[in-house]
Amino acid sequence: MIRKAKLSDLENILKIIKEAQERMKESNLTQWQNNYPNKEILTTDINGGHTFVYVDKEILATMSVFNYEPTYEKIKGAWLNDNNYMVIHRIAVGNKGLGLKITDKFYKFIFDYFKVKDIRIDTHKKNIPMIKSLERNNFKLVGIIHVLTDSDNKRLAYHLSVE
Repeated sequence: MIRKAKLSDLENILKIIKEAQERMKESNLTQWQNNYPNKEILTTDINGGHTFVYVDKEILATMSVFNYEPTYEKIKGAWLNDNNYMVIHRIAVGNKGLGLKITDKFYKFIFDYFKVKDIRIDTHKKNIPMIKSLERNNFKLVGIIHVLTDSDNKRLAYHLSVE
């Protein structure tokens, strides 16, 4: 089941983020290694109604969803279209959720819940699990964007349109 996160979920969400950060560190990824995302950011996301969790007896994964991303205005490449879109940030699967294809369920949920036809997302070029998830779900690599949260700030920009 996917539902909106509550503040009472914060400690579980932080645990999932920490597990994802550890896996990234083990893969020599710089992504999420600089106290990002942190408790303050995640609290703001939850309070804003942007965070969702995947629950199967316990919280196994989390994501934050927004309807705009200012850094996406500058892209080396081009988005597939100019439609309204949802953007996924801070998507993470805890160790207990690995192999369950929860990200696939999150993508479908966004289309159904928000009634949009476009999702945009970015990831680090070395984040192979995320890239595989995006490709498995027919996201198209459309260019490069630069994030503000990391000194190694180049990210692969992906777009899925179901028009």
